[in-house]
Amino acid sequence: MNGVKRAWLVAAREARAEVRQPDGVVAAVTFMAVLVLLESLIVGPATARQSAVAPALYWIALLFAAIVTTTRSFDRELEDDAIDAVLALPGGADALYAGKLVALAGSLVVVAFVGGLLEVVFLDLAVPLPLHLALATLLGVLALPPIVVLDVALTLRLRARAALVPILALPVLVPQLVAGTNAVSAALSGDPSGSLAWSGLLLAAGLAYAAIGIILVPTAIE
Repeated sequence: MNGVKRAWLVAAREARAEVRQPDGVVAAVTFMAVLVLLESLIVGPATARQSAVAPALYWIALLFAAIVTTTRSFDRELEDDAIDAVLALPGGADALYAGKLVALAGSLVVVAFVGGLLEVVFLDLAVPLPLHLALATLLGVLALPPIVVLDVALTLRLRARAALVPILALPVLVPQLVAGTNAVSAALSGDPSGSLAWSGLLLAAGLAYAAIGIILVPTAIE
């Protein structure tokens, strides 16, 4: 069995587990909605509606939602010792990482869509460039899993994992957060060229994060 097939098997198993017990996605959506609501109340509705502020609130909430989803995913692996069985296979670490990336990306697309829809409704945001907004959001979402999965794997068996994952992930993801915020802000402001330019940086950041993960994951997971 080659590595690609193993990765798809891991992703498929993860998808089935999420369908049977959707606690990770439900928790992530709930967490994101509550965090966006609290942030908007703290800064004030008028400020939260600004095109430069609303995207920042969105991406910060989505990052922590991604951490919640990924942590729950690995918790399931530890509960039934499935992670050791996968790692025992040749190329198991790479297959586990790739499978988790695919599964988390799928879950985050759902979380990002629902969370974004809730934010638009909560803050009554106007969306003059919906296609540019969708592109920026998709690229930003796909840039998150490589680093979040890697950091959760690095801290997998540590007691302080809940505190360490954000500490490790946030500094590395600053380019993604900045580019994502500006790309969405430009889309909300009706600036197509600015949104596309920042979306290009999001794509570059996602590829760089994926390369980092591929290089480091065997040692991190094992």
